Amino acid sequence: MVKRQQHSTPAEPVWCPLGTRRRGEILERAIFDAVLAELAEVGYDALTMEGAAGRAHTGKAALYRRWSSKQALVLDALHRALPPVDDPPDTGSVRGDLLAFLGRMADTINSPTGAAMQAVVGHLKRHPDIAQAVQARVIEPRRRLIMDALRRGADRGEVRPDAVTRLVAEVGPALIVHKFMTQGPPIPKKTVRAIVDEVIMPILRP
Repeated sequence: MVKRQQHSTPAEPVWCPLGTRRRGEILERAIFDAVLAELAEVGYDALTMEGAAGRAHTGKAALYRRWSSKQALVLDALHRALPPVDDPPDTGSVRGDLLAFLGRMADTINSPTGAAMQAVVGHLKRHPDIAQAVQARVIEPRRRLIMDALRRGADRGEVRPDAVTRLVAEVGPALIVHKFMTQGPPIPKKTVRAIVDEVIMPILRP
């Protein structure tokens, strides 16, 4: 269990004019910010729908209308916080795509979201069922983006066709997470470049 910190950094609040009833995207963003801040402070086990609603300054019913459980809410919050899957980098080179994607991932980890992710990763070791849900909802869609970048690289002749594999696509994100879990944030840009240039590109080159 993650102990509550006295001086934790909450997610940046969503500004809303006093007296305005929030709906749709504005309310969802406030809820997601609240969930990430609660995860960073108290960890997954102690996170409650009531606590997230209170931090988001909304009613608990607003959460239950959208999410049936705490697990579903946390998965959506992490999915929204990580680099979007509907806007993949396409720079014209596999190196550029990898630098852009892993750079976005490092920027997210270096933000207040990183502490929330650390709390969830620590929790997954004890709950394989939730680990599987995170794999399917959060990790797998982003792995497919890297696979797409590798395929484009193979079409351009930058990547060996037999290097377009699931295992190779997992190398970059796995190293970013490993650095984060063992050394903590921030992950500097030079580390991202080193992962791409010293590890991934030698694997990919024809």
